Amino acid sequence: MTDDVRADAAPTITDPGDLGERLGMVPAAPGVRTWAFVIDLLVLAVLASPALIGYMIDTPVVTTVLVIVGAALPVVFGIVQLLLHGRRGVTVGKASMRLRSVRADDFTRPGFWRIVLRALVLGVSGIVPVIGPLVLLTSNLWDRRGRSVLDKVAGCWLLDVRAGIDPFDASQLRRARRALEAPDRDISEHLPSLATVATGERPRLEERRSRAGIVGVSRQTWSERPDVAPPPVAEVADPAAPFLVFEDGSTVIVPSYGLIGRMPEAPAGRAADVLLTLEDPQLLLSKTHLAFGVEEGTVWLLDQGSSNGTAVVGADGSDSPLPAGTRVAVAHGTVVRVGGRMFQVRYGGLGA
Repeated sequence: MTDDVRADAAPTITDPGDLGERLGMVPAAPGVRTWAFVIDLLVLAVLASPALIGYMIDTPVVTTVLVIVGAALPVVFGIVQLLLHGRRGVTVGKASMRLRSVRADDFTRPGFWRIVLRALVLGVSGIVPVIGPLVLLTSNLWDRRGRSVLDKVAGCWLLDVRAGIDPFDASQLRRARRALEAPDRDISEHLPSLATVATGERPRLEERRSRAGIVGVSRQTWSERPDVAPPPVAEVADPAAPFLVFEDGSTVIVPSYGLIGRMPEAPAGRAADVLLTLEDPQLLLSKTHLAFGVEEGTVWLLDQGSSNGTAVVGADGSDSPLPAGTRVAVAHGTVVRVGGRMFQVRYGGLGA
């Protein structure tokens, strides 16, 4: 089998939103945004509560002090929120939910005056009580990238740094840019894949900077698991068995049940035929990222609820994410992305 090598450079991406998504930035989901906003409101309510308590006390001096404190604390909190949001991209609520606001054009800090403008627009919307602010705050539901009218006014993009990369983390952003700009390597042999039809550009695998793409392939110690029978020898020795080909050319025969990850471990009560440990220079793989295997001659994949997901890669480089926790059958020639790694599924009986 001979692999073709391509020297194509990564395509130029002019739209900042597309670039952000290709780098691995994930827009904040509506539910997470809502919780962040609720947390900010709760903190504000707690700080304003002395004023309410003051009105309930029939002692003029105490009432005056509590009212002043209850009025001053929210003002101070509001100023601190504006400063934090402008200079660090967070508020108390956003930081609690691991959200980060960035400038939509270059992914840097939003800037104080942009956030002030955002706050002023929200305040003016109060001319139409309740409805005005509600429309602005929920307008992200109708935007493809989850940006509300307020985000657009400030030129910002609210990201979930738990689910994707944090653009304020310089090393993480550098790794993502290197992965995006790296040249590609083609190992597809003009074969059909699950993601694309047989026509068009072939799927490509990113070239590795190291020859040691697979750190280790191990089997569970069957003598330590008397309750589980070892796999039949034929599953490993069959020359027509399907196998995975990684970017560096490493190949692994698909077992009945295997696991892929940074340091994969089998779940309690079940032994894996193969524990496939991969290099993870981009730190995008989960410890146990993906389950894979073959049943009745068909290869299946099962994302284990990984942080960065598993996706089928189309001929144009686009990703089609696999649903976590759902077993998906894949065809000969399918190219799959696991974290920052890629492999192709090949069936030995189909001309390998």
